[in-house]
Amino acid sequence: MKKIVTLMLVLVLAMTAMAQHKPEHNRKHKDPPKIEEMVNNLSAIQKKRLNTVMENSRKQVDLLQAELDKVRKQIHSLSEKEGDNSDQLFPLFEREGDLRAEISKEMYRTRLRIDEILTKEQLAELRSHCAKEGKKTKSKDTSAAPATATDRHGTTTDKPRRARR
Repeated sequence: MKKIVTLMLVLVLAMTAMAQHKPEHNRKHKDPPKIEEMVNNLSAIQKKRLNTVMENSRKQVDLLQAELDKVRKQIHSLSEKEGDNSDQLFPLFEREGDLRAEISKEMYRTRLRIDEILTKEQLAELRSHCAKEGKKTKSKDTSAAPATATDRHGTTTDKPRRARR
């Protein structure tokens, strides 16, 4: 009996230690593919301008992402506390949404800057390359496809079906 109690105590302590140790997620994105690898016939000036645009964009997105991580940590710590913390949480939820929107805006601005640098032919080549890469990614990851179900009228829906008891 003592062995079982000791074993359970060790397991509980190990699980507690593992639960407290949350690895920091490295938010640094891997470097995106270089545009000059996807588009032929870029001039030296275009390459330089593209590198500048991409570096500035990455710096801005990284700053926004770091701030977003801080807000998420605050949300998590406040969510774990007992009681109603909505007066503190709701502004953080809004800030989280604002930061996500700013990241999306920055990415869109970057795309517009890239569009200004490339010629129409180069843009078509870039989009063609991206479309091919997107198809490769989608075909490899079929598990990410949303599950569909049929409702009682025989119509397909995106809602998961509930198991019958």
